[in-house]
Amino acid sequence: MGVSVAVLLGMVGLAVDLGRTFIARNEAQAFTDAAALAAASKLNGTAAGVTAAQAQVTNSVNKWNFATQSFSSVTTEFSVDKVTWTNAGASPSNVKWVRVIAPSNSVTMTALRGLNALHPGAIPNSIAVAARSIAGVTLATSFGQGVFPFAPIAHSPTGPNFGYEKGDELTLLWPAGTLDNGHAQKRENLCESDQTDEALAAVQAGSHAERGYIMETSAASLSAAIEDDHMDYTVALGQVVDRTPGVKTSVVYGSLNERSDQDSMPNETDYEDYIANHDASPLRRLVIVPIVDQAAAPSTVVGFVYVFLPPNQPHNPNKSKCAMYIGPADAPAGNLANGANTIRLVE
Repeated sequence: MGVSVAVLLGMVGLAVDLGRTFIARNEAQAFTDAAALAAASKLNGTAAGVTAAQAQVTNSVNKWNFATQSFSSVTTEFSVDKVTWTNAGASPSNVKWVRVIAPSNSVTMTALRGLNALHPGAIPNSIAVAARSIAGVTLATSFGQGVFPFAPIAHSPTGPNFGYEKGDELTLLWPAGTLDNGHAQKRENLCESDQTDEALAAVQAGSHAERGYIMETSAASLSAAIEDDHMDYTVALGQVVDRTPGVKTSVVYGSLNERSDQDSMPNETDYEDYIANHDASPLRRLVIVPIVDQAAAPSTVVGFVYVFLPPNQPHNPNKSKCAMYIGPADAPAGNLANGANTIRLVE
């Protein structure tokens, strides 16, 4: 009987106490994982970004002990290289990594402690549970899905914003070289940032005629890429891309408008208000496009940028299809060359 009781107590202890310990461990890991990811998403190369990252950890709603107790004495550290860590973010312009450490929390043993009657001191009064996570900004240099099938031309291939400023209207798709009635192309038919003598002359000469699509040649493929983020190819930094011609205006017009209509705020024209007031649904009007150096033939991808799609595009094939330039798609950090970043856990 005594041996049986000891065995039963051990089985109950394993089921109850170790089960509670594993749950607490998972709760702690879920907290640090979520907090690190949320913090890394706020890094933007400024001290304000570091402060916002710290606030994400402080304001995390995840708890432990069956979600009844908040985590206390949590440590948030920052690094530029995942080697040296500081809790102050001393060089915010270079910070790319966040480490969140949840200190040890004691899970009190209950059933297992009954075995101490048989073997005094054999079972500890509690087990310490802790967790830590590292998340950061990693450079994505290629895309197999989710990039728009257009290749805007960089005004300055080596500039930090490719020669644009936030809010500029860049060209996704250039118009035909001449109007249907034979008159010369009008400057106002070009996107705002390309309403220059040089760009106008290029269109009139036909060098940009119906150019802008990359890689895809069929209307169905263009629609799938624009409306559903579907790609049958990969676009990478340094890649030579085909800027295919062809009048597919009705497809592009309809698909771009369909993409905007997929958003919960399809008619907002102010980007800052769009970001500030958008709900939890996907930002379908904020898309990534590769940007190319047209000066050096053939066209070569020199970076990826975010653009904000307008509510509507003109149906007229003699008018450009435009979007608002937001910035290099290396947000949240602004110091990672010209690729596009993703936020992910690394440890």
